Amino acid sequence: MKWLFALLVVGGVAFAARFVPPRTAARVAARGLRAGWDWVSSIGDETHGTAVRGPPRHLSRKAQAAAPQTDAGQRRTASREGIVPQPPKETLHPDDRAALDSLLAEPSRAGYR
Repeated sequence: MKWLFALLVVGGVAFAARFVPPRTAARVAARGLRAGWDWVSSIGDETHGTAVRGPPRHLSRKAQAAAPQTDAGQRRTASREGIVPQPPKETLHPDDRAALDSLLAEPSRAGYR
């Protein structure tokens, strides 16, 4: 009988992997893990009655603090979501930038269509 149960579990996992969207599967897994953790943490603890949860979700959505002054002395402003745009990580040599701009301006000249 154990093999039948194992076969059903494997079939259920294969079905879920094939037909359940990844976001839904992640949400269901997170809720299941949270419920399991709440159940485990409530075992043997009759003083509180229910499991203690973290802070409500709406309190965790705080905007980030604005970034400090940049090298140019200009302060970057935060967007609506509170995310401060980061400066680019790489720089191109002026000759390379000119070659890239000319390639993007006329791609057919370089042999691409």
